[in-house]
Amino acid sequence: MRSRRSEAHAIEAARADILRCHHEVAVLHAARSMTRRILFGSIEAGAGHNMLRDSMVAAMRRVDPEHRSFEPVSWTSADRSVQRFYAICVHHFTRLQGTIFTFTGQRWAMEVGMWLTPLIQRETRTLLTEGRFDAIVSTHALFSIMLARARAQLGVHMPIVGAVPDYGTPSGGYFPHSPGLQPDYLIVMGEDTLAHYRGEGVSEERLHLSGFLTREAFSRVGHRMRTEPRAAARVALRAEVAQETPGFAALDLDRPTLLFLGGSAWTAKTEPVLRRVLADGALRASVNLVVVCGRDRSFQEALALEAAAGVHVFGYVSPAILAALMGLADIPVLGSLAPATLQELLETELGPLLLFHYIPGAERSHVSHIEAHRLGVYEPDAPAMLQIIREAVGLARVSPRIALVRDGFRDRARELRRRSVERAMRLPGFLARVCGERALRGTAAGAVSSQSR
Repeated sequence: MRSRRSEAHAIEAARADILRCHHEVAVLHAARSMTRRILFGSIEAGAGHNMLRDSMVAAMRRVDPEHRSFEPVSWTSADRSVQRFYAICVHHFTRLQGTIFTFTGQRWAMEVGMWLTPLIQRETRTLLTEGRFDAIVSTHALFSIMLARARAQLGVHMPIVGAVPDYGTPSGGYFPHSPGLQPDYLIVMGEDTLAHYRGEGVSEERLHLSGFLTREAFSRVGHRMRTEPRAAARVALRAEVAQETPGFAALDLDRPTLLFLGGSAWTAKTEPVLRRVLADGALRASVNLVVVCGRDRSFQEALALEAAAGVHVFGYVSPAILAALMGLADIPVLGSLAPATLQELLETELGPLLLFHYIPGAERSHVSHIEAHRLGVYEPDAPAMLQIIREAVGLARVSPRIALVRDGFRDRARELRRRSVERAMRLPGFLARVCGERALRGTAAGAVSSQSR
């Protein structure tokens, strides 16, 4: 119940923040509606950008369900070329992903990216001229850059807010060196990202530290794990999964469960660890193995023999099933660690996190993030990871390295989630200030115009 009460307090505080901001700019609102229309836009390029967009929209609607202050509009580009390029990198040129991350802040790379995506260029112009928005929030660097360029070309006065999904040092494209390609404001998810931009000289009034609301299925499972007897909750969650996958009813709840994850495409990176677990007779006989392959059909098919031998192999699953699997599991073995996945793991209290592989570039700083918060370990050596798993399930003496992240994990997870939810609820207040500043600038511009006549 504590988390629900904390969330309720956070919502009330957020509403008070909005009212205070509206009071500060009340004179500017007198001649127009108080409802601010804000676009939350994303590009298809992995799931993380869309999930951050959805989290922000959820925060706006939770604080202001009747749209008295805001009308949040969720938007996704119709462009699919960025997603196709991303998929090629995932499956064939993994290292190229890291190279791209390094180059994205350079002017020539941004120009090439804009040139290769003419559909997004047309979309940004339409949004700026026909959308009737008071502000646009972008969760993808390329979209933010294009908005800034098109706004300057069109002479449109509209705040552009860039939202950075990743922790640590982000891609340079989120805040380019060229002022003409910069967003007006930045929303960041972590203190380490905030410190990075402060170090880059970005002024405090342009920065906002926010948080992440997990999808409803994960919030529901997290609430059950915190408020119900753990054994009873796990029995119920197993039954929910078994309704869709009857064979899952055989999952032995008396055994620790290893959950292999990697988002929609990266679970296959954990295969060297999975094979060693399967070859370790004592370990295999002591644990349940669950593998979620996402949209990687080839990896799912490659595990057909293991599935027949008792390994629970899933393809792409719904949020409800994935949340239930997280609630049932004891140890996650990860082939990638997107920010949204991290928050869902914390919400369901699944950890410590055993990270075997990360996506080059964007996720590199996530290693230091989870280690700094004692949430897990990164171990890219398969035999060493096997030893860590044996320690985690009680088949080997626990080393200080594992004890450091294992002991007190749930308390740390709950505290981090509490703080993240509270910060997420402050987003509407921040955007109220953004829209208020826009109105102030518009009023000032009008005054200058009238004086010049």
